[in-house]
Amino acid sequence: MTVVLNETKLAEEILEKEETGNKPAATLFLLARYYRHRQNLTRKETAGKLDCFMQRCYKNYNPDLWAAMIENISDKALKYPLHEINAIRITESELERIRGIQNTKYQKLLFTMLCYAKLYNTLSENNNGWINTKIKELFRSARITVKYRKDKFLYLNDLEQTGLISFSVRNDNLNIRVNFIDMDSESVLEIQDFRELGYEYMKYMGEGNFTHCSRCHRLILKKSNKDFSTKYCAECAKQAKNEQNRIYYRNRLRKS
Repeated sequence: MTVVLNETKLAEEILEKEETGNKPAATLFLLARYYRHRQNLTRKETAGKLDCFMQRCYKNYNPDLWAAMIENISDKALKYPLHEINAIRITESELERIRGIQNTKYQKLLFTMLCYAKLYNTLSENNNGWINTKIKELFRSARITVKYRKDKFLYLNDLEQTGLISFSVRNDNLNIRVNFIDMDSESVLEIQDFRELGYEYMKYMGEGNFTHCSRCHRLILKKSNKDFSTKYCAECAKQAKNEQNRIYYRNRLRKS
């Protein structure tokens, strides 16, 4: 699941662009929370706003098929306040601890876990460095691939030996605690996007040639310093190609 730091800002961007995205149900839930908490709308008013949004923005929208979901979302939204975090700040001492590990993959994984731990600390003052994000999501965001699934746990076990992370003592709990968080030193890096934390670390360290997707602003790695063709991330490139194909075939039908 994609982490959004400033949900109010994202909701306002969605309303401005009028895009439902790849997961319209998730978009509706975010908008419902925005309407309930920022505009103080009632459940009925929120449902009406969501219905109007879908009519404008969702192709082949059928109100009868979506009515129950919209009502449910509008009702539940009040229980979930919006997050409004501008950035997660990383200190030099934290980066020094990470650089002390002589393995780039381990460094990226530690950096990713640190970002998540500081995020959860921001959301709850009682969190104390714990992460409840799925392990596969940590590896995905860190941009680390492994040949076998068990290798992920070998990586984590190696890092546990350093004392920088620890596991819950409960056998049924896979939560991880980051033990090198520094809240007192001055920050040297601000993270505003959790989609590519491994790339964020590499960019800060001066490794690789990075740019941002011209559509969604996701951090993307260029193949070389001479690569001027990289414009979109993989997901947006696919969408752009589909749009070009639709325009091409639409024009052909008009000419025929």
